Amino acid sequence: MGGYVGRILDVDLTKEQLDVVELNWDIAMKFIGGRGYSAKVLFDALKTGVEPLSESNVLVFMTGPLTGTAAPTSGRFCVASKSPLTNTVFDSQCGGFWGLELKRAGFDGIIVRGRGLRPLYLYVTDGKAFLRDASHLWGLDTAATQEAIQREVNDENVKVCSIGPAGENLVRIACIISDKHRAAGRGGLGAVMGFKRLKAIAVRGRGEVKVANPQAFQKEVKKTLEVLRGNPITGDSLGRYGTAFLVHLVNKAGIFPAYNFTRGVYEEAEEVCGERITESMLVRRLSCFACPIACGRLIKYTYQGVEKVTSGPEYESIWALGPNCGISDINAIAEANDLCNKMGIDTISFGNALGFLMECSKRGILDKAGYSQFKLSFGDSKALPKLVIETAQKEGVGKLLSEGVARLSRALGAEEIAAHVKGLELPAYDPRGAKGMALAYATSNRGGCHLRAYVVMSEILGVPRYIDPLSYEGKAELVKRLQDASAVIDSLIMCKFTMLALFSTLMYEPTHYARLLTTATGLYVDEEEFYKIGERIYNLERLFNVREGFTRQHDSLPLRFLAEVLGEGPARGEVAKIDQLLDVYYTLRGWNYDGIPTDKKLEELGLEPIYTGPKLQVAIDERYLKDGLNIAEMCYRGGAEIIEVGTPLIKSAGLEAVREFRKRFPNALIVADLKTFDTGWLEVELAAEAGADIVTVLGATDDYTIKDAVGAARKYGVKIMCDLINVEDPLRRAKEVEKLGCDIVCVHMGISVQMRERDISKKMELVASIARSLKVPVAVAGGIRVEHIEQLVRAGCKIIIVGSAITRASNPEEATRRIIKTIKRAYESLSR
Repeated sequence: MGGYVGRILDVDLTKEQLDVVELNWDIAMKFIGGRGYSAKVLFDALKTGVEPLSESNVLVFMTGPLTGTAAPTSGRFCVASKSPLTNTVFDSQCGGFWGLELKRAGFDGIIVRGRGLRPLYLYVTDGKAFLRDASHLWGLDTAATQEAIQREVNDENVKVCSIGPAGENLVRIACIISDKHRAAGRGGLGAVMGFKRLKAIAVRGRGEVKVANPQAFQKEVKKTLEVLRGNPITGDSLGRYGTAFLVHLVNKAGIFPAYNFTRGVYEEAEEVCGERITESMLVRRLSCFACPIACGRLIKYTYQGVEKVTSGPEYESIWALGPNCGISDINAIAEANDLCNKMGIDTISFGNALGFLMECSKRGILDKAGYSQFKLSFGDSKALPKLVIETAQKEGVGKLLSEGVARLSRALGAEEIAAHVKGLELPAYDPRGAKGMALAYATSNRGGCHLRAYVVMSEILGVPRYIDPLSYEGKAELVKRLQDASAVIDSLIMCKFTMLALFSTLMYEPTHYARLLTTATGLYVDEEEFYKIGERIYNLERLFNVREGFTRQHDSLPLRFLAEVLGEGPARGEVAKIDQLLDVYYTLRGWNYDGIPTDKKLEELGLEPIYTGPKLQVAIDERYLKDGLNIAEMCYRGGAEIIEVGTPLIKSAGLEAVREFRKRFPNALIVADLKTFDTGWLEVELAAEAGADIVTVLGATDDYTIKDAVGAARKYGVKIMCDLINVEDPLRRAKEVEKLGCDIVCVHMGISVQMRERDISKKMELVASIARSLKVPVAVAGGIRVEHIEQLVRAGCKIIIVGSAITRASNPEEATRRIIKTIKRAYESLSR
């Protein structure tokens, strides 16, 4: 297969052992490379609850099939791990030349395990790898580390990614730097590298990255380059002014955060814009490998009387170190940015946390919390460089900043003014004035990130066309589409800036990306498959986070954005209303009310569920449709994924009840409890057309009716549950209906019997006997209460059907949650 080298370097730092293993082609086919491949490696390798700063965590450096080819912007790589900042699965993308060099050196990726007994660095060159002592490098900044390694291996062309003092000191906002100024910036992955005592990875390669169809691939490369060069943003603005061309546009839109997100318009934006940098500081443009955009800056600036030449700050860094802290001194911002690169600190997280502390100081929160010795104020540009050093060393106020804004705000009791999602500090777009961006932040798998779905491209830049940023309409669809597209682009790997030119309509057709992938690898990927891969990656990441305890409550924004209105600009008076978007988004995603991917969605994507134990089915045996829907809504919010439209409701409202339940709960499994006794084919056909996923037939009917029902079920893609109510010999009949093709067998005590006989404990032995005898799942229904759950789970029941114990409860939502929790606890106890 083209595009891949086919080899992974597996590094055990504890044993100082290096193994070359074959690329997992099954993972590559399903998840491509880069972010997707890394997510699958982490999902399989890490146990639930693993501490990010522990020997058990894994650190992955991964390229994609386009890395190192002629595809535009394809010099990229990603670093992935479980984040010490967010506790989520996390990948951070990085440009430059390091990824190219790793591919040329003969490896698609590097998996790092364990923890060194001493500081080490990894040297990879032309198919070989060596672990070397790094004690003499420990304590050096990233620039000095790169220069020292290049001298040591006597090759100035060696590419180095390394950590600085921040990573060594386990600062939770530490990043990994390559080529002195390119950052795998977010999520604190530098701290993971520091904990492992891995100072750097140096790579040098002279090999060639081959593609499957060179001639066709070059044609696609040419087409893509023409589009990028002809676009006014990728072909002009980004190159002319760098990423800071955004300053005026975002400020004009009223979503350029200033003074820790208390304002959306910065009055001194002119002092920090891209035009200012180009006119007064630019030495020359910088570009990553194979990049026609060249948005990087080499700048000259003067700080405290000393003239310096270094890489210039990007848009996000300018904002975080500048306006968010009330600072407009571009020279001080440039100095702080350079120090962040050398110390290995994420500029976004640092500037966000610093702006937060400045507001805390202004409000007297620091004094009340016992930190009166720290005097911070907005606009204090002189203190900025010193605070970077203190953060890297965990000294003074830097010790507070080093933990990130989420932990810091909890410690100070000021969470309502901390700008983060899931622990990741928000970047330079105020979500109150860009509703799509608000949802993108809230639902990002790695926390508050703009790059998981860069909705700003449409809401502010008007690409591929302008969408009203203050409107909620269509934003859930937009965010999902961009999240799935971004997941694939991060796996190829290409730069996200290409999206500004390569999408021509709001359907975001990935034609160029899909054709580059197809001609490079030889695997045909059309637009539909492209998005399916993206959806698979996004759902796998979501499963990782669900496994770690993340649910709907974490898909939100801080109180400031939900309750405090913006005071000026086009977004004046606006707040972010997340809940109204979240329900629509979850429905589109195929997730349940709590934001957990349903088994149905996972099966569609070829993913395994993380919970494989018994499930709850709620029986809605109401007389009136309106009452049934209202109760079902509460049960769905409580976590019910299987909802039964009960026989009384169907007899009252007909199959319209099934249609309404399908419409209201598109991601739930809907059971039509028809209790079919005759005309099996017709009744199953009608139920399936109404939207049922499962249809019940009576075991007491004849075999021909059951066969007809099963035949219709196979045609229409539904399942048959055979209800053994009033069957004389349930065990014998269960075996018979399984042979007839029924998908589920239900042991059932009817309501009339329940009213006369409340004790169902004698049913347990029968359930156990049937469960042992069948391969298909066994369900049980009739008079079940919470105290019966453990016995039913032990008996081998796979579906527990509960009616009145939930529907007649004073709070059906809480009753549903309680029973689901009891089922899972009983199953986990049994599994142990």
